[in-house]
Amino acid sequence: MTFAAGLDNVIIDSHGCRLLGGLYRAAGETLRPTAILLHGVPGAEKNLDIAYALRDEGWNCLYFHYRGCWGSEGVYSFNGLTDDVHAATEWVLRQPSVDSNRLALVGSSMGGYIALIVGAGDPRFKALVSMCPLVDPTKAMLPMEKFTEFAAMLNGVTGEELKSQWAALPPVRTIIRQLAGRQILLVSGEEDELFPPAHHQPIAEAIQGLTWERIMRADHQFSLRRKQLVEIVVHWLTTRLGK
Repeated sequence: MTFAAGLDNVIIDSHGCRLLGGLYRAAGETLRPTAILLHGVPGAEKNLDIAYALRDEGWNCLYFHYRGCWGSEGVYSFNGLTDDVHAATEWVLRQPSVDSNRLALVGSSMGGYIALIVGAGDPRFKALVSMCPLVDPTKAMLPMEKFTEFAAMLNGVTGEELKSQWAALPPVRTIIRQLAGRQILLVSGEEDELFPPAHHQPIAEAIQGLTWERIMRADHQFSLRRKQLVEIVVHWLTTRLGK
């Protein structure tokens, strides 16, 4: 079977709500390795440069928006993110060009945290990429005005509710055992104003087999280092799961 390159509009059902997104389809003669992109909160940086680069290397790449953000239906909640990722996973595995044995999660910020949380419990993901992730909410509590700013761009949630949900999230250290030996790439920005390398160091040292890349002069969005970030992520994924 021959698969053509393209970009499809995507609607995914999660708990009766429509999640909006897109599937970057890669060309090829065989089933394609596939990544699911997970953005942060509220998700202005969607990392679609990674999606384009992966498609150029023969990968499918799905991006989508969680409930309550960027036009997706429902109420936004940190507690609902994992369910939305599960829904996206089931959707992508039904697509005809997807190689179910070469599936990856690629997340940034809150999405990087969710990539580790979901990936720890789902062995179908053969590779996990976590960029500038939250790893311990108790050690990275944001100011109230930041949660208020987030809530203004999300549906059905207040800043106070977001702050409470954030504080209740389990730290990544609680799933260290499930992540041991997995294929994991952690990428930190040396000038990340939210989650600097010191925030990531405990899990980088604790997770057996993890690859840690630290990018100089990179802020939380890798604003000055997007090309370097894309090259690192794409090279790491294609080296481990092929093209």
